Amino acid sequence: MEYYSLTLKGIKYLLYSIGMNNYGDVVQECIEKWEKEKDVDMFKNEFAPGGGFSDFRITGKNIPDPEKGLWTAQTFSALVAMSAQLAEFERRKIKVNIEFLRKNFGAANEIMVTGMCGSCGYRTATMNDIDKYISKMVIARKVVDGLESGNLDSRIEELLNVSDPEIEKERRRTFVRLENSNVAVDKKYTKMEKCPVCGSSDIKQGGLLRSVRENVFVALNRQGGQ
Repeated sequence: MEYYSLTLKGIKYLLYSIGMNNYGDVVQECIEKWEKEKDVDMFKNEFAPGGGFSDFRITGKNIPDPEKGLWTAQTFSALVAMSAQLAEFERRKIKVNIEFLRKNFGAANEIMVTGMCGSCGYRTATMNDIDKYISKMVIARKVVDGLESGNLDSRIEELLNVSDPEIEKERRRTFVRLENSNVAVDKKYTKMEKCPVCGSSDIKQGGLLRSVRENVFVALNRQGGQ
C-alpha cells in the first residue's frame, strides 16, 4: 500500500473540508507529481520556506470554534510530519510497514503546560491545555489506523469534528491524573487569565511532568503554595 500517497490525500481532504481549496489544489498537484513521476521533491519544496505553504495558517477565520481549530491544526501538522517522513523513505527506497509506523510515528507527551499564578503558584489546567497534551498521541494512532484500514478520510473527519471516542477516553484519563495531582481543571477552552485564589493577573506557564510510576503529574517549576 502506498502510505505516502494516502497521507497526501488525507491532507487534501482536510484542506477541502475546511474550505482552503487553494491549498488543497497544491497538494493535489503533489499527488499527481508522485503518481506520474514518483517525485517527492514538489511536496518538500511546497512546505519549505518560500514554498506554497510558507504563509499557511489555520486561524479563527477558518474555524471559529477554538476546540475544532486546535484539533484541525494538530491533525494537519501530524499529517504533514507523516508525509515528510514517508517522502524521505521513498527517496531512499526504504520500505516501511504499518507496524513500523505504529511504533515510530508520534509519541505520548511527557509534559503538560498549564497556567500558573506567578504570585501564589496556583495551577489550573484548561481544556485547551489538556487537548494539547493528548492530541499528538491520539492523532498519531488514528492516522496510522486510517492508513492500515484504508479509511483515513473518515478518521480525519472524526478528529476535525472532535467526535472520535478516543478523545474523550484520553481526556478522562488525564482528568484523573490531574485530580490525583491536586491540579484544578477548568473545562473552558480559554487560558487562565486571573488567579481564582489570590486574584493576581500575573499568570505564567507551568510544566507538569507525567510520572511513569504513579498516575500523577509532578510539578516542574514550583512557586508559592501549590
